[in-house]
Amino acid sequence: MSEESAKQNSPEEKAETENKAAAPPKADAEKAPAAKPAASTAKPAEAPPPREPGEFGKSLEQAGIAVTHLGKDAMGIEAIALSTHDLLKGAEHLRDKCAFDLLVSCSSVDFKTHRQSVYHLYSINQNKTLAVKVDAETRDGKDYSPSVYPIWPACDWHERESYDLMGIHYEGHPNLQRILMPVDWLGHPLRKDYTVDDPRLVWNER
Repeated sequence: MSEESAKQNSPEEKAETENKAAAPPKADAEKAPAAKPAASTAKPAEAPPPREPGEFGKSLEQAGIAVTHLGKDAMGIEAIALSTHDLLKGAEHLRDKCAFDLLVSCSSVDFKTHRQSVYHLYSINQNKTLAVKVDAETRDGKDYSPSVYPIWPACDWHERESYDLMGIHYEGHPNLQRILMPVDWLGHPLRKDYTVDDPRLVWNER
């Protein structure tokens, strides 16, 4: 055996060759520079289209009453918003010209910044429903909205409930008193300023 062959077959040379073969290759990320992120091609979000005026909102506008069109809900019910200034005039128009002869309900919503009344009206002859929303005015720390009692007397107990639980004072209501809570209850328990451990939630025969 030649000296050169003996050197190649030596144990030290053989071990070094095996170690090199077993070593993992360097990652490609170490060899190539990091790729630059692609420029964003997303278009800015577009503003939603304006709500389509509904049948009864158009009728109010034609009568010179300012109205905000809120579109239709999932059940196809038209919704509009009226100001406290135009509420009674708009309600009279809806009763006399649009045949909304029945007030189904009056509920209220607390948005923290303001309170809102929601009236659902029904026309028996047309078999149609309309939702009317009215933001209450805040004066001296209290919320006020006109009562629609002169137009639909059926709102009597509905508005009393909204007053009792939400604190909206319906001006012109003939008997605006609590209807669910004790007469000496503090505050209005459906408002968002109440907390679970609020002492006002405990009635103690004050």
